[in-house]
Amino acid sequence: MELIIANGIGALAGWLGSHQQEAYIILFLGAFFETLIGPSFFIPGEIFLLAGSILGGTYVLNIWYVALALYSGALLGDNSSYFIGYRSSGTIFKEGRRIFNPENYKKGAAFFSRYGNRAIFLARILGPLSWITPCLAGVYRVRYSTFLIYNTPGIFVGIGEFLIVGYFFGNQYQTILNIIQYYFLIIIVIVIAIFAIYWFWRTKYQNPLPYPILKIS
Repeated sequence: MELIIANGIGALAGWLGSHQQEAYIILFLGAFFETLIGPSFFIPGEIFLLAGSILGGTYVLNIWYVALALYSGALLGDNSSYFIGYRSSGTIFKEGRRIFNPENYKKGAAFFSRYGNRAIFLARILGPLSWITPCLAGVYRVRYSTFLIYNTPGIFVGIGEFLIVGYFFGNQYQTILNIIQYYFLIIIVIVIAIFAIYWFWRTKYQNPLPYPILKIS
């Protein structure tokens, strides 16, 4: 997987560099569809974020236009996913379904009621969660004003990380790609281990979440 991402970044960066007129539109669409529930299952957003920021850092593209394309695409994608989840919340969870069943709905509602605000913000920093959290926030009826307050800063921080790396280290993009290729799996394993330890600690030493809590402010 890490090799595919690294190769994808290199291929996309090469194409964008030779098609600068269309580059910003492609970056906008990439940032949009990687957060839109459905297409986000198949589109690795890191490819667009890193390719755009690297080209901005090497002055092949204008870093400000890159930032505008990525931010606006991510904002539109997250907000679209929120409203898709909000409008379809009554049809997703049904009796007899393995994952989307009423019991899991109650658990998810309780989670968002207790941790929702922080989860919305952190999802944008913890990349693997960013594609589904906006939709779930809509499904569990997190207030739209609350969603905006926590999601928008998360987008700016999350994408800002890539822009900073690209701007200051763009000239060493091949080194960055090598790091991604050789250490991506190790980083993922470490992140999973941290979450597993945290889950074990919560389960063993603290009371389980109350069920159900369906009204979320």
